[in-house]
Amino acid sequence: MYSWSMTQSAAHAQNTDSVLMIRPGRFYPNPETAADNAFQRDANRDLDALTLVARNEFDAAVQTLRAAGVNVHVFEDTAEPEKPD
Repeated sequence: MYSWSMTQSAAHAQNTDSVLMIRPGRFYPNPETAADNAFQRDANRDLDALTLVARNEFDAAVQTLRAAGVNVHVFEDTAEPEKPD
C-alpha cells in the first residue's frame, strides 16, 4: 500500500518544466483529409499566407508558455520533405 507522500512524490517525478516544439517550415491542409475535417475549412487560402498564420500562432503559443515559466526548446522545421496538416 502506498502512502500519500509516496504517491505525491511519484507524481512529482513525472512532471516536467520543459517542452520541445517544432516551428512549422510550411503549413497547409492535407488534401486527403480536408474534405471531412472541419479544422481544414480554409483549404483554398494561399499556402504562404497559411504558413505565416501557423507560424504566428506557434510563436504566440511559445510566448504564452514561456510567460508561464515553461522552458520551451524550439526547433525549426524544414519545408521539405512535405508534411501536410
